[in-house]
Amino acid sequence: MRKIIIFAVTAVAVTSILGGCAKNSTAKNLESEKSLETQAEKETQVEKKTQVEKETQIQKEIQIDFGHDYTDDVKSDVNKNSESGLTLQEELENVNKITDKYTPLAEAAQTQMEMDRSAGWLYSIWNTELDILKNRVDDVTDAQVKEKILAEQENWENMKEEMTLINLGAREEGGSIYPQLEASFLEQICKDRAYVLAAELAGINDEAFNMPEASLKYGFFVDNEGTDSVCSSLLIRKGYDNDEAVVSVYRKGQIEGTFTDNGNGELEFTSSDGNIKGVIRNNGWNGAEFEITDSADESVFCAGEKVEFPLAISVTEES
Repeated sequence: MRKIIIFAVTAVAVTSILGGCAKNSTAKNLESEKSLETQAEKETQVEKKTQVEKETQIQKEIQIDFGHDYTDDVKSDVNKNSESGLTLQEELENVNKITDKYTPLAEAAQTQMEMDRSAGWLYSIWNTELDILKNRVDDVTDAQVKEKILAEQENWENMKEEMTLINLGAREEGGSIYPQLEASFLEQICKDRAYVLAAELAGINDEAFNMPEASLKYGFFVDNEGTDSVCSSLLIRKGYDNDEAVVSVYRKGQIEGTFTDNGNGELEFTSSDGNIKGVIRNNGWNGAEFEITDSADESVFCAGEKVEFPLAISVTEES
């Protein structure tokens, strides 16, 4: 009887010890899991703090002094941003913030010289970013893809002067404000081109990237037929009294007129002389199309004729 009792007591003791070990083990596991979760939360907070510091650094105010040349400051900000290890989407979002940082210069400008200089600095922001993105194309491993992108970019750069002429007219006819208008136009097309290049690079790197919203009313589109010259162009813009469009078709001529917006990118066009009517289909980043629906007998343009403008040059400005 005594042996049985001793055995029973011993069994209870062992069970208690094992149960205590199991409880201690479970407690340690829970503590370990909590420790890992706490560490992960700390790392997330550090990352968020670092990102906020980067954004704060970009958004800090500048001291307005038109006696100072901000060109190097601009380039330094853009280059630092590109070296921050951000995604392409974040990088371009920050370039917009850099633009916001230097915009007060344009807002404070009073003389034409100050307006010219501030517009030039803003242009330099996106021109610098565009150069950075172009240099990254050199790292693309697929030789054919790299050659294609670089060739298209070279064509775009060679068309800049011609595209400026189409939009602004001849420099000698523009007066003292021309340098400001030229810099503002170049800023806009460099910005839009930077998004196109960034989207190309993001696709190559399997990186998510969203293009900014494009206007389905205004824009500038061209067809270069794979060359470094503008063959045909379509300029859709605000006029003094009415919205206007200028259609230039290779080896045929130019049509100027006004349009009404039918919605969803469809614009009803009538030439200034009333001889030609048509429909402009503004497809934003995907280019545009002009279809002639009615034309006078003496016109070189025929009803049913369609002209494609596959290159979206400037589509993010409502102007």
